Amino acid sequence: MTVKWALVKASPFQGLSEEEKHDILSRMLCVHYDPGERLELGREPGGWWVVEKGMMKVYSIAPDGSALTYAILSAGDSFGETTILTGHWVRATVEALEPTEVRYLSADQFETLLREHPDFALALLRNLAERIRQSEERVFHISRLKLGQRVAHALIGLAQTIGEQTDAGIEIHLTHQEIADYVGASREAVSRTLGRWVRKGWIATNRKSVIIKDLRPFQIITNQMHTAA
Repeated sequence: MTVKWALVKASPFQGLSEEEKHDILSRMLCVHYDPGERLELGREPGGWWVVEKGMMKVYSIAPDGSALTYAILSAGDSFGETTILTGHWVRATVEALEPTEVRYLSADQFETLLREHPDFALALLRNLAERIRQSEERVFHISRLKLGQRVAHALIGLAQTIGEQTDAGIEIHLTHQEIADYVGASREAVSRTLGRWVRKGWIATNRKSVIIKDLRPFQIITNQMHTAA
């Protein structure tokens, strides 16, 4: 079984009735982000966001100018709840990678929602617990695995969560730089790794995406990782 590297798909709306979902969504504002538009967490009033359609990345910039991507968000993923629940203003940037629609709820409204809907609060806690578990495993992999293993592991998870099935294979709409930021490596090193896999016929690449032609080599690599662990 492949871990999805903090790409949380356990929606906090899971298990709720249609009436409860409608009540929650009706309270939320709809906001549109064009590709490249950013939301600065920790610099603006806190709130809770749910991606309705599109794709975003959550990242921060280190003092040396390098970037680390914490998560790639797609439909159903949420963010901002940690800041509200802990009262700690986490500094991060959320950037739209394609035209994206999100729903927004203020911090006060979010806390009211938790009190009024205990089933929703429980689902949210499960969502956060799963996110913490995946994040801990991701940190372990980044610190212990070789670059090729990290990239293979990430591609499997990205294929499962944001990959688009095409005639050519599973297309992941991320650049080499975005993948590098996601696995904690330089773009040059990731491009060399991807280039080797292109020559082997496992993948195809272009300026804005990677197409996985054959998942089996990456599954073998990840299975070897788990066996070694």
